[in-house]
Amino acid sequence: MAAHTPAAGPGNLKGRIRGTVRDTKGKPVAGLLVRLLLPGRGLVHVTNTDDRGNYTFEDLEAGGYDVEVSGSGYQRQVKKEIRVQPPFRNIVDFALPPGPVAGGSPASPAIYRPPAGEPAFRDVTGTFTDKERRPVPDVALSLVNPATGLSFRAQSDREGKVLIRGVPAGIYRVTVSSPGYVTVELSEAEVSPDSGMNLKLSLVEYPLNFRGRPEDLVPEERPVPPDYSPPGP
Repeated sequence: MAAHTPAAGPGNLKGRIRGTVRDTKGKPVAGLLVRLLLPGRGLVHVTNTDDRGNYTFEDLEAGGYDVEVSGSGYQRQVKKEIRVQPPFRNIVDFALPPGPVAGGSPASPAIYRPPAGEPAFRDVTGTFTDKERRPVPDVALSLVNPATGLSFRAQSDREGKVLIRGVPAGIYRVTVSSPGYVTVELSEAEVSPDSGMNLKLSLVEYPLNFRGRPEDLVPEERPVPPDYSPPGP
């Protein structure tokens, strides 16, 4: 059947990507990190799978997105170039094979180095909502550059928004936390020298049928060693 090209419509039409994450036995997996990336635009949407293994990204502009799923005990998977064409909606499901548990040796971080004499400072913005798309205030946002130890912290306002100005371009470890919600950690998030970073996170409450401890869903802290120094040029 021939592909259908959507007719031109109102400029406010948006797309959606949703799906379910299961293990290789078909069982839904809760509390996994799902990232939606728009390559070249510095745009990052982040959420977690709920107690049924479902995730959703709403209000998406047209474009080609990468969807990445990861979590302790499972192999990371990425599905690239998911074409979003509003008002059509995409279903992207995952089946994750078992993988390493949290606490293993972290991979060496990628490090961005701006040209000598041309430091790039950009804004980091964020919008935090719950599953009902209501703003979540007082969300703690932390950025740490593993190469330099430079860190930034901020909290969202009543509208669930946060702004950090003057962040040097580079690769950061990003942590987002709020009481009652699953903590989100991005181990390698880029503050682009061209567009900075724009986080759009849909925070997920602890799964209702989760039988473990809430702290089991919180990523392990990985402090920067006090004697760490970035590699030489």
